Amino acid sequence: MDFEDFDTRMKGRAEAEDCPIPQDFEKRLEMRLEELPAQARSKKRLGRRIIAIMAAVLILTGSALAISPTLREQLSRALGLFEPYTTPIESASAVDQGIKVQILSAMADEYSVHIYLEIQDLTEELPMENIFSLLTNSFVPKGDNEVKITSGGTKLLGYEEETHTALVETYTEGEDYRSIQDWTLRIGGIRFYANNKPETIYGTWELSFTLTPLEARTISLDGGDGSDFHTLNISPIGLVLEGGPDSFPQATEAELIFADGHTESVEQGSGAGGTGWTISSWYFSEPISPDEIVRVELPCWTITLPSKNQGSVTRK
Repeated sequence: MDFEDFDTRMKGRAEAEDCPIPQDFEKRLEMRLEELPAQARSKKRLGRRIIAIMAAVLILTGSALAISPTLREQLSRALGLFEPYTTPIESASAVDQGIKVQILSAMADEYSVHIYLEIQDLTEELPMENIFSLLTNSFVPKGDNEVKITSGGTKLLGYEEETHTALVETYTEGEDYRSIQDWTLRIGGIRFYANNKPETIYGTWELSFTLTPLEARTISLDGGDGSDFHTLNISPIGLVLEGGPDSFPQATEAELIFADGHTESVEQGSGAGGTGWTISSWYFSEPISPDEIVRVELPCWTITLPSKNQGSVTRK
């Protein structure tokens, strides 16, 4: 395939469909590829093929998603180095109470899902720039299997005044998502501040989409020193520690030690538990290469990873 010709044709289609490639797109994409961790950066040798393909994705999904250049730039800035790990979502939108909700893209690993949305006030009367919460207590796979949500939240990432459209991230942590690809996001209300008071617009926004979780490194732990930790899962975007009935959630900071000797600190995590289980989660400020981690340090525990899928736990 002639990628020079492909690149030219895609840019021509962008102009024809009024979906321009953002200024300095190629330069910023090359910089992103250079900054990615080793595992992802190895793809950089594809050079202009990656740039051409990414440009095609931008062109083909940009018009379908109807995202404006302003919001597209805000989303790219918010995602930062995580942008290559997201999946564009097409044809997932719903309208109720004069508000249109549309999924733009999403990202998931084994225990978390991050969904990036446009929320547009079609009435042009509501302060969408003040959104602070989405009522998403029903976030389930398509079908009958309920998913246990241990925590979640909403972040306002940007706003376009001209179209009265907010750019929002909603995220959740729950059970093992590895086998799930078909999802339905159900929103029962949108909360925002108006005149310095919280208000809620109740409605039904149901959006179905397909998403494959990122591959993760799964490590069996020996539950040493009475820790009862049995599994550690590391994806490019986060870390999850699973334990049995005698373990305790670890809602603390963590330190990652890599094979080359450098260390990275991870902000305070979140923990949850029930009868016979605990889950502790941490999410990275930048993507990492799971295979490069050789040790995880917690305030009371050291988790050593001598091989790709085996680890040991010792008390400090």
